[in-house]
Amino acid sequence: MKVLFSLRQDGLSLAIMMYFGKVALRVAQFILSSILILATCAGDVLAQEFVVAPFNFNIQIGSYVPASTNVKALARTKQEIAPQTFMPKADPNLSMLFPQPGGILLFKSKDMKDAANVAGKLISPSLAVIDTIFHNQVYRHKVNGVDQYSFDMCYSLRIDGKRHYTDFRPHTFHYRYPLVYHKQLFMIASQEMGYEMYSDKGYPEHFRVAVFDMQNGGIQTHFASEELPFHYGLEFLDDSDHVFKSEYRAENQSFYIEIKGLNETYKGVWDGKELKHLD
Repeated sequence: MKVLFSLRQDGLSLAIMMYFGKVALRVAQFILSSILILATCAGDVLAQEFVVAPFNFNIQIGSYVPASTNVKALARTKQEIAPQTFMPKADPNLSMLFPQPGGILLFKSKDMKDAANVAGKLISPSLAVIDTIFHNQVYRHKVNGVDQYSFDMCYSLRIDGKRHYTDFRPHTFHYRYPLVYHKQLFMIASQEMGYEMYSDKGYPEHFRVAVFDMQNGGIQTHFASEELPFHYGLEFLDDSDHVFKSEYRAENQSFYIEIKGLNETYKGVWDGKELKHLD
């Protein structure tokens, strides 16, 4: 991959902070902790992620209405897209789509306003690898006097090697644990809900558990949970905060997991076949 553009710290953060004030302070912190990469390559490269405009100063008033969950478009779409349930290896950038009841739409291009670009609908949970994230526009509106943000974003991703586009947020995996006895890989994922203009950074919510059978270096979906009865409530998920605690008990071949949030804690146990929520 050839790096065409990078952001440097030298003098930039001070100038931005003096000019834009409090909002720019957050932007500067984001800039200094990130590298924006625009890359060229010959052909398509699986798991090569490109980020297009990771923040947007031109915040518009209003709210974004997702195209992928459009009820009327879903009702008239008959073509179903088969979910990817096997991957030759657990890619580090692996994501998962957990469709809402009734499914989500996937598109042939990032023009998701054109009905002709609908590729079909995804009904079941699917593995996916994201190629590109297009951060198009940030919207702001007030609810009870409090600013609320929504984001026009488009994800270019591959399912079984075929490219699709969607504005439905994939789940990213935060925690992985190999269960040697069961020959399984236990994983926890959530959606990054965004913080102000940072549309895919911060406030992870809608936690899910996914368990995969390990097959000759590959993974096969064994189990995908519903959304866990848990609200995280914190801005970022930092391992140093000891968010995840786990214990494998050999006496009953069961794996106990705990996720600690701001005001809530989730506790569950996986016995190789079933996930049970604990009080």
